[in-house]
Amino acid sequence: MIQFLLRTVLACCLLSITAAGTAATVDQDENAIRETVRLYLHGTSFNVQEEINQAFYASSRLYLDGKNDAEWELSGPEYAKLFSKEKAMQFNGRHGRLIKIDVSGKVATAKAEIHIPQQGVRYVDVFLLKKIAGNWKIVSKSADREPAAPRQARKVLLVVSNVHQYPGTKVNAGNNFPELAYTYDAFRKAGYTVDFVSPEGGAIPLEMIVTSDELLKKHLYDSDFMWALAHTKPVSEIKANDYAGMAFVGGGAAIVGIPENKALQDIALRIYEQQGGVIAAICHGTEGIKNLKLRDGTFLIQGKVLTSFPDAFLNKESPVYKAYPFSAEASIKGHGGIFRHGANGKIHVEVDGRLVTGMSWESSVGVAESMIRLIEQ
Repeated sequence: MIQFLLRTVLACCLLSITAAGTAATVDQDENAIRETVRLYLHGTSFNVQEEINQAFYASSRLYLDGKNDAEWELSGPEYAKLFSKEKAMQFNGRHGRLIKIDVSGKVATAKAEIHIPQQGVRYVDVFLLKKIAGNWKIVSKSADREPAAPRQARKVLLVVSNVHQYPGTKVNAGNNFPELAYTYDAFRKAGYTVDFVSPEGGAIPLEMIVTSDELLKKHLYDSDFMWALAHTKPVSEIKANDYAGMAFVGGGAAIVGIPENKALQDIALRIYEQQGGVIAAICHGTEGIKNLKLRDGTFLIQGKVLTSFPDAFLNKESPVYKAYPFSAEASIKGHGGIFRHGANGKIHVEVDGRLVTGMSWESSVGVAESMIRLIEQ
């Protein structure tokens, strides 16, 4: 009996080690694929033939649309030669970003989008990659072209939290899924690129997933959208000058780990003060902006009209409130903000200069639309 138990324990340990090793390998492969796609995106945006050739396998094949929609087939090295060496390291107007990666052993697929505002076009690039001699290379690429408005090169940043539980408790916290989905959807419909950033990067916890809501159901099963939430950008990778606006999304997780994050504060203040961009928050996302201080030392929200989830609508008998009592209204007032709210369950958005706030998830679309109006002014 003892020998059987020892064998069982040993087998479980081996399985755990194997699983951990497999997960680490997948992460390594995914990072290597990201780098390969990055070389492609940077090389094609800045005319760097060496980076393009490094991304593609020598005998790779590209299947593109030629003149008059004729099929155009060429190799990776032939494709690289389309980017002039004489203009190396000069930006050529292509704005690219990785959308998704899917790894299966030694093969993988990846998807990216390319905006070229001057030409009024948007491409969706789909890659097939293979691990060859230990290196991930693009072995095939195809692209779909569609018309795009010039504003499609504009980018906004949505801030989310990595925190899974309220401090000192075992009560789960998450990022508000309706706010994420509705805000993202509104920006994408208006032609904006949306990136998600969190302090640590990677997967984030979610709350309030309601599949009876058609839009939420659509995004829950949208593999590109959910991949983005599972692979949020770490704050260390974000460059403020890439973004016209920044919105702090709500949910219980938003009140932990975000308000004190200096790197996020610096990005927000640069967008707001140096670039004339727009800052926004939805519901408890206002915690993320309460500590923002302008160059003159005053709080950004001081003297401004804001909204968030009011004390009047809090369920003080809920397990969450009992475990971690919290007031967004008090936070705003405590830093000199002027607090207003509307009816429970209704849309309520406040706009004060280039600061936009929404009372609850129902206001998500209103916040996004208000940001777009301000950005395009």
